Amino acid sequence: MCKEGNKKVVEKPGNVEEILESLGGFGKFQFLILFLLLCMEIPCAFLIFVPVFIGVSPPEWLCDNETILRADVCSCPGIVSPIDPDATIVTEWGLICGSSWVSDTIVSLQMSGMLIGNIYISQLSDWYGRRYCFLGITLQMALGSILTAASPNPYVYAFARFLCGSSFSGFLSLNAIYSMEFLTPKWRPVASAVSPVGVAIMILGLLGYLIRPWRSLVYATCIPFIGIIFIFPFITESPRWLLRNNKIDEAHKVFAQMAKTNGKEPVDFETLQEIAKKERPFSDKAPEDVVVQRFSYLEFYRNPSLRKTTLCLQGIWFTWGLVYFGIGFNIKNLAGSPYLNMVYMGLMDSLAYPTSFFVNNKIGRRKSMVAFMTLVAFFLVGIAIVQLTLDRAESGVIIAALCFLAKYGTAGARSAARTLTGESYPTAIRVMGIGFSGGTASLGGALAPQLAYLGTYWPSVPFFGFAVISVGGSLVSFLLAETNGRPLEEEVKEDKIKIKLGQDIVHVMSPSLSSVITVEDASGSKSI
Repeated sequence: MCKEGNKKVVEKPGNVEEILESLGGFGKFQFLILFLLLCMEIPCAFLIFVPVFIGVSPPEWLCDNETILRADVCSCPGIVSPIDPDATIVTEWGLICGSSWVSDTIVSLQMSGMLIGNIYISQLSDWYGRRYCFLGITLQMALGSILTAASPNPYVYAFARFLCGSSFSGFLSLNAIYSMEFLTPKWRPVASAVSPVGVAIMILGLLGYLIRPWRSLVYATCIPFIGIIFIFPFITESPRWLLRNNKIDEAHKVFAQMAKTNGKEPVDFETLQEIAKKERPFSDKAPEDVVVQRFSYLEFYRNPSLRKTTLCLQGIWFTWGLVYFGIGFNIKNLAGSPYLNMVYMGLMDSLAYPTSFFVNNKIGRRKSMVAFMTLVAFFLVGIAIVQLTLDRAESGVIIAALCFLAKYGTAGARSAARTLTGESYPTAIRVMGIGFSGGTASLGGALAPQLAYLGTYWPSVPFFGFAVISVGGSLVSFLLAETNGRPLEEEVKEDKIKIKLGQDIVHVMSPSLSSVITVEDASGSKSI
């Protein structure tokens, strides 16, 4: 606000960030939206980590009615039977000895489904909006969970877990961007820092202890999905997406609701029109003549600037996915109660996410990623060394503690990577960007159960592997540009090639986006 004589002149916002700042920055509206969107991450975490309990082999079995240890099951000369047939899918369907690989392979299939979910949900949300995709993917998660509990055999169960995996990854990609698009640069890390995933994992540990029949446990984790009935009516479409897609009337209504909730003066319609026009690729066109461009995944490799960003982020997310899920699924090989271990794992997440908010804003997204992943590698190498130098009886507690500290690092790295990825892409392809880049986390997650399976026979192997990959991921982070404090871009920028012809400069725009050629001379620029 500035003074001219006795009059006060209020400068109009020039972009969406300035609109959000003028409407309170982080006010009651943003708090409510974040709370509602992040609530559904609780059943989402249940969905992806419940196989830790329902897919494990019990420590004791019966051999001709005599109790034997799990390691002696395959050498039993008589009939092997479970003590509790309803405890897990392993006991119900006899997934032991020659069939012991089935459980972990189904988890890998679930993680492979994450790749599919990242691709189709991300594109749908960039094309048709965030709000209804949020509803659709939540319903798919609920369906996958119910089908998991009702599965009559491993084949139906495998399909259900594939469905769960695809919905899980699509939900996380969408929710990361959906919540971020209501926030200013300073507050964007909050979307990841206040994630209730850690709390959900702790609750799952308690539920796993109290509810032992595996079907009952899965049904119990489905209950929170009912919350979507009460949440959906109160969430709005992303105003950024509305402006980018020329839905200025609807965007004005969202900003008006935001202003009312935060107790601020609403932004006028003409300002929104000016901002939308400025952000359009061809700003000389009238709003009614604008055809909103939709992009395909080919654009991420065809556009040179997007190609570098995407390849770097894909490497980072592959690293994170392999290490994060590898530690999570390897919990069954740790000493102590698996239920208590799950609570500790959730506690590490709960501590890491708030920490990442301050680290992200203090040293930036890129350095935060490097710091957290290097921390992970340090603890994982420590685990491998302890396993090689101490016997199992002496090292159990130490290894578990180091594993949980490594989990702390991966949780912090996730928050940094989630914020960095969302800020590296424009609104036009933002969810597609995080889905396409984050899809490699699915590939890493698909490999993680296999490394955890190796840990059953060679306990130090998974941790050496995870440590090496963590270091590689931290090095890739240095190739990315820092996004801390930068306004979010709205459109894919056309790459231009400058060719000097005499006194004129000819700008040839990238053929992947446009065939426009402009000639810049002393009198200005004109299109040909």
